[in-house]
Amino acid sequence: MKKIIIFSLMLISAFTVDAQRKRTRTATSQGNVVVRFGMGLNSSKVDPDLDELYKSTSFNFSPSVGYMVIDNLELGVDFMVDYMTYEDFTKQSPVNKVTGDHTDVGFGVYAQKYFPLNNWFSLTTSANLGMKTGTYNRNVIVGAVNTVDPTGTGTRNGVGGSINFGMGFTPYNAFGLFANIASLGVQTMKEDDNNSNDTVNSTDAGFNVWRQSSVSFVWFFGRGLWKK
Repeated sequence: MKKIIIFSLMLISAFTVDAQRKRTRTATSQGNVVVRFGMGLNSSKVDPDLDELYKSTSFNFSPSVGYMVIDNLELGVDFMVDYMTYEDFTKQSPVNKVTGDHTDVGFGVYAQKYFPLNNWFSLTTSANLGMKTGTYNRNVIVGAVNTVDPTGTGTRNGVGGSINFGMGFTPYNAFGLFANIASLGVQTMKEDDNNSNDTVNSTDAGFNVWRQSSVSFVWFFGRGLWKK
């Protein structure tokens, strides 16, 4: 009986040590470096069944570098390149529309909290704050005539921030796929045209669920993460 008890205690001790060893270092452990490449492609179309029509397409690329300051909490800096083009029809026949595009680059800081569900999936929440600058072009087209808008070219500057909620999938110890599910954000922009002293200020705020789709490819670097 005594031997059975001793043997059972040895087994429990071995399993406990093995479990602790496996949990010692994970992708979101303190001290790891996080490299992320995020991107998104979005399009929208508003057609009220009349002669009016609005279409837009946008693409963004947003790499970032972060550091796990404590387990499951990441702080970092991110960069952004955003391009958008649109067509705004007042009439489709004969054609009367405004076309335009803008390109922005930005820089910001962020914090992201991980809530692991198991070895593969986790929920995330993040907050970010940043600024961006860029240029825009706008043209008025009536029939076959392309008219240059007097305020059709200029510069853009703005600041914004958001709180995001998402989830991640980590199929390998040091590689993961993450996506935002919902976000709450606000942004202010100022446009200064190149041909006059006109300035346009705008503020956008909103809550979106799967409205702006994006996915991030994430690599975690830390002691022992890339070992088999």
